[in-house]
Amino acid sequence: MISILDSNDVPKQLTIYDIAKEVGVSAATVSRAISGRGYVSEANKTKIMELVKKYNFKPNTFAQNLQAGFTKTIGYIVPHIGNMYFANVYYEFEKWASRHGYMTILLNSKGDYDLESKLLNSLQEKHVDGIVIMGGRMDEIHLPDNYVKEIQEVGKKIPMVSCGAEAERFGCSGIYTDDEKGVEELLQFLKSRGYQRILFTGGADQYYPSYIKKKAAYAIGEKLGLDISVRWLTGNDVFSYSAGYDSLKILLEEKKPLPEVICGINDYVALGVVNCALEAGLKIPGDLAVTGFDNASITTMTPVHITSISPRYEYYGKKVFNTLEKLMQAQGAVHGKTSLIKPEIIIRSSTI
Repeated sequence: MISILDSNDVPKQLTIYDIAKEVGVSAATVSRAISGRGYVSEANKTKIMELVKKYNFKPNTFAQNLQAGFTKTIGYIVPHIGNMYFANVYYEFEKWASRHGYMTILLNSKGDYDLESKLLNSLQEKHVDGIVIMGGRMDEIHLPDNYVKEIQEVGKKIPMVSCGAEAERFGCSGIYTDDEKGVEELLQFLKSRGYQRILFTGGADQYYPSYIKKKAAYAIGEKLGLDISVRWLTGNDVFSYSAGYDSLKILLEEKKPLPEVICGINDYVALGVVNCALEAGLKIPGDLAVTGFDNASITTMTPVHITSISPRYEYYGKKVFNTLEKLMQAQGAVHGKTSLIKPEIIIRSSTI
């Protein structure tokens, strides 16, 4: 009979080969008995399972899966998981992945495209079954060709889903919120409440999420007869709380008439606007109405709760997982097209 101690009386890690040797069968027979897949005689199965219980044996499922051609792991890259938009989509995605037996490896790129490249290489080395990538280079409009080609090459080897508006240029499937529809819903709502002069702030033309919203705001605003303006700040923190705070602060310093509504390009920007307004003694929505995008939980973490466009996170995360799972099961099938998630407006006290 084998021992689980080595010659120095130090416990060693038991393998299926040890159990196979003791029972007098092949390692494949032990694997079939433990997994319940394939024929094993009742006598041998009983002996094998008795040893599994005796030694509290835990099979190396990663090695087994790798040998079978899959690892049941998924790589998930975001710029910063502290951003509630990325965190919420990931959380809903991971719930579905976990239910289907997948482990998710979450990685933060910090918006650094070279770091993204290193993370993609790392995921390839770990033989993940699929990859989801959000933000970063996927949202950059003027992206150097080498960063595009890199995603295309990785996508030829590993099924990939982008949560970006232009996934097709990277050769991968895409799931993305319909920002044009979101802007349309928001402007129709604001018009129905009697608002006319509306300013969009936060964001930059070099990123698809804000560029699409800007184009939609002008086009839809013109159709609705609204007075639309868009004002971006320069710098790297264009999607942040400070972008919203500074935008309103600059407007107040200019001592010009304020717009009736300021629409933050996301909820962080909107929150910055709200706090600057309250510090300046403005009443919301009496003196100024404020809205945002993404419906993050911070919209209700201020005395004035913020009206926001929701990407419907539960449906979004499920859609991303289902799309990736189909690609992983297809094993090399042609990637699909971008699917748009229809958003919905969540009305709160920051608007009339």
